[in-house]
Amino acid sequence: MITVRGRVVRGDGLGRTLGFPTANLKIPPSARPPRGVWKVLARGTTVGERVGACNVGVRPTLGGTRLVVEVHIPGFRGNLYGRTLSLRFLSRIRSERRFPSLAALKKQIRNDVRALAA
Repeated sequence: MITVRGRVVRGDGLGRTLGFPTANLKIPPSARPPRGVWKVLARGTTVGERVGACNVGVRPTLGGTRLVVEVHIPGFRGNLYGRTLSLRFLSRIRSERRFPSLAALKKQIRNDVRALAA
């Protein structure tokens, strides 16, 4: 199992707009996990220990080019900016891919979050 640790930094805020807020982690390039969407166990003083969906990639639907590590923690409401989170990667949900629209991306994220229960 891969575990990474990083500080939560500000992102673009699109996850919140889509209804799936994410914590964007600043992680050294040498510690970045493989690209894709993952089921993770997030740990931190503010969140405790919770299962989440983590995207590691460039977000091709948004035309991204910079690699990001972002995690959505279902049910969590709070401010994580500046906090440190550790993510233990449990299983791969899917590969990163480009979607034809934000609506299609939102539908897939909904399915990814449902996959956390498996």
